[in-house]
Amino acid sequence: MSLPRIDAQIKELEIALNQLREQRASLNGPIDAHRALISPIRRIPRDILLAIFFACLPSEHNAVIDPAEAPLVLGRICRYWRDITYSTPMLWSSLHIPALSYLDAPPKLLWGLQRTVGAWLGRSGTCPLSISLFDRVNQFTPNDLENHSLVLQLLPVAGRLRHLTLIGDFPLIRPFFRLDPEGLLLKSIRIELASNSKIASNISLEDASDLANVLQLPTLEDVTLCMRSPIDPRSLPVKWCQLTRLRLECYSIMGAQTGALDLGGAFDVLRSCPNLTNCTIRVTKGLQDHDSTPTDMSPIVLPHMHTLVFSGWIVYLQEWIPYLVVPNLRVLRVGQVILQENAIDPTREGHMSAEIDPNQFISSGLHELLQCFPTISHLRLSSTTSTIEPSAVDDAFMTLFHPPHALCPMLTNLTIASCARFSDTTALAFVKARMAMPTRLQELWIQFDREMEVDVMPELQSFAADGLQVTFKYPPVAWKFNPSMGLKD
Repeated sequence: MSLPRIDAQIKELEIALNQLREQRASLNGPIDAHRALISPIRRIPRDILLAIFFACLPSEHNAVIDPAEAPLVLGRICRYWRDITYSTPMLWSSLHIPALSYLDAPPKLLWGLQRTVGAWLGRSGTCPLSISLFDRVNQFTPNDLENHSLVLQLLPVAGRLRHLTLIGDFPLIRPFFRLDPEGLLLKSIRIELASNSKIASNISLEDASDLANVLQLPTLEDVTLCMRSPIDPRSLPVKWCQLTRLRLECYSIMGAQTGALDLGGAFDVLRSCPNLTNCTIRVTKGLQDHDSTPTDMSPIVLPHMHTLVFSGWIVYLQEWIPYLVVPNLRVLRVGQVILQENAIDPTREGHMSAEIDPNQFISSGLHELLQCFPTISHLRLSSTTSTIEPSAVDDAFMTLFHPPHALCPMLTNLTIASCARFSDTTALAFVKARMAMPTRLQELWIQFDREMEVDVMPELQSFAADGLQVTFKYPPVAWKFNPSMGLKD
């Protein structure tokens, strides 16, 4: 058999093989189509499929206008899913709207966003809505608001709003405050006004009447106010006694005597809110020395308070905290702490976590603060600020955790980040003392800003064998002279 004949036979076989592959593909097409019709996902009942769809929606924020995220992505899989998605109003009951620059964005993009928002609101049917509008790129006056098409689209559905977030220029959000309060059923409102002085000057005492329309609604349970104005937040007609969640960050404008909130004002607010479960207050005005202690010494009873956050001018906080009665407090945050992705959340009944900025206190003040919360099980000391004063977390402070003081007797987890000013031997003594107490230490994490003085880890091995997790972090070793540097190997 010659070589050309073999090549000819190979070519004939390749042609036959290609023909067979084409025949197989033509027969396989209908089979695959029918197999898809009987796939498990198509046999899932509609109510279970809807439950899966709802689980795909974001839980930490409103749904975003992103074709790669729910609910939009659910309508891009197949016609059946699209029909279900578009005919289920509750899938479209939340929406986050980031505004585009009316000066720089292409008109086609602006029109596309407006059309998408309109279609989204249409698919929501008559469902209650959760809407967030973010616009820190445009500035408005009351006369050119008609140019903001997104606001005009939201006003007709105001009666369906239950949760509303407005972030931007005050003239932008003023129309929402001028709606007839009789037709509003808001449960929560979050107002964050632009912070630069040019825009902040738009907020005046006269604007309080506009704010009053919304803030005095009998349905409001959750209020956030972040603004710079001459309006004392305590004078706003909020129905404080019905709030369950509150966040205040209020500053005064230049030349105004009111608008900011000092520590006394913050506790006045707390006294007016007996039903709070979650409260965040930034103290934006300092106290004079003669005002550092409360004049009203009656207890502030907050039986439902779960999470309490203080930041800002809190130098004298330890003088005020003892008047708080918070039997169900589980999370306390004080000062400019280093935030974690996974916040501490102890689950054991009666225990609580505390994140505290020690740079806000002297050692005795930090001691007094911790004494007020003997059920702390998780304690985290950290700070994003620096101070010229000696750190409160020194050797003397750490000995307060030993008997007979036994500060924080329920402590199981301690983290000290970037503010540890005690020795390695003090750390070792702390561990030994806590491991001998009825409630033993379970985890210790310390970050020092100095080199290791003494290696205490060998002495901690016996405790580690019993389950204690210990981590000591030190900065890299300082540069040392290398007499061989630059020589070839």
